[in-house]
Amino acid sequence: MLVESISDLMVFTRAVKEGSLSAAGRELGISLAVASKRLQRLEEQLGVRLLNRSTRQLSLTNEGTEYYHYCVRILAELEEGEEMVTRGNKEPKGNLKVTVPAAFGRLHIAPLVPEFLKRYPAIRLTLHLTDTLVDIIDQGYDLAVRIGELKDSSLVAKSIGRDRRVVVATPSYLASYGSPRSPLDLSTHNALLFASTDHWSFTGPNGEDVSVKVSGNLDTNNCDALREAIYADLGLALRPMWDVWQDLHSGKLIRLLPDYTPPAYPINAVYPSRRLMPKKTRIFIDHLLKRFGPIPYWDDLAGQAPSDITLPIQP
Repeated sequence: MLVESISDLMVFTRAVKEGSLSAAGRELGISLAVASKRLQRLEEQLGVRLLNRSTRQLSLTNEGTEYYHYCVRILAELEEGEEMVTRGNKEPKGNLKVTVPAAFGRLHIAPLVPEFLKRYPAIRLTLHLTDTLVDIIDQGYDLAVRIGELKDSSLVAKSIGRDRRVVVATPSYLASYGSPRSPLDLSTHNALLFASTDHWSFTGPNGEDVSVKVSGNLDTNNCDALREAIYADLGLALRPMWDVWQDLHSGKLIRLLPDYTPPAYPINAVYPSRRLMPKKTRIFIDHLLKRFGPIPYWDDLAGQAPSDITLPIQP
């Protein structure tokens, strides 16, 4: 049985994404009454209840959960079909929902948003900064930025950089406790840990693998908290270059063990595996690639950030 109108599917999927029928109505430019009527018509035609509705929240029924995945795929295919026949003939528009890691997003994605929205004013961007791994298909995201090896083979990945790591400390800390000459010396220092990572691995100057267990009096999953501890001369830390590159430029932090290289991880823009990428998604990825370049500015210690980017200054 076919539904009477694609708009009924849009109301249903938008209500799930936004968490309420009233929000779905606002997104689609219709009243709450019309949105409720369309959802009711869809449920009556299917002969099942899709959503449990209360005055405070909506929740999917078992049947609704299963049907929601079909609806998302159907609407995505329709959007791709429209994109295929109109590509190049219209300004990109519509909702673009992007999720990015919190600290990386704050430092390197958020500063690029104003220029992007000025250039494409018909796009409505939802930028979600979180370190929680989001299921972009189930939660209706168009794009995610992910750091590390991808585990979901159903997603398409576009490389936008590398997450290189360095061991850093303040000059004051090093003046008090000395500089490690090899990774093994790290065991005698106060190591400030991120997310309980207490084994640090390196590749040595002759290609040898070195791993050392470190310990310290701080373990946190928050980049800002760890940065404050480093600035307070509490210890040394293993940090991404994208997080500390400005401080290395200024001399506020010192890179340690330059002959020993920690593992690097991919930074990818990932999106659902579709036959065609929507234009709004493609231009956002292109915007990131243009600003980051073949060698991202945070990896080029001899260079500077592009002059057209206003980057936040570290405290």
